[in-house]
Amino acid sequence: MDVAFGLPDAIFALSEEQREARAKIHTDLCSLDDRRYFIRGVVYVPVQELGTNFGWGVWAEVSEDTFYRYYELYDKDGSNEPPGYADVEQPLEIHFGPPDKRPIFNPTPAESEFFHEQVDGLPLRKWHGIIERYVG
Repeated sequence: MDVAFGLPDAIFALSEEQREARAKIHTDLCSLDDRRYFIRGVVYVPVQELGTNFGWGVWAEVSEDTFYRYYELYDKDGSNEPPGYADVEQPLEIHFGPPDKRPIFNPTPAESEFFHEQVDGLPLRKWHGIIERYVG
């Protein structure tokens, strides 16, 4: 039902040699050149006809402060943390949670298809297309 991306695009695009030299990679945290910081989370999108959510496992580029705050909370319950924000390509509100769950990303209001699908739901046909494309 869900799709997850293994690395942030900026790191995935590097050659193996560049990745090894420039990136620090963890399953839930990555940095590039000690200047760009990424955390892994989930955007939940309702699937209209199924009455359930589809989870996009995505990476958000965040500030250094947000990155290190998540690092500090990694083994702790961050549910009471105020939301953080990512504002690179698509502004996101970031909600930390219990240590056994990845942060939840909620797109902030914008005139984008991504935001409207999270609010209104994803048509079943489009969800099938996503699954076919990424899962095969």
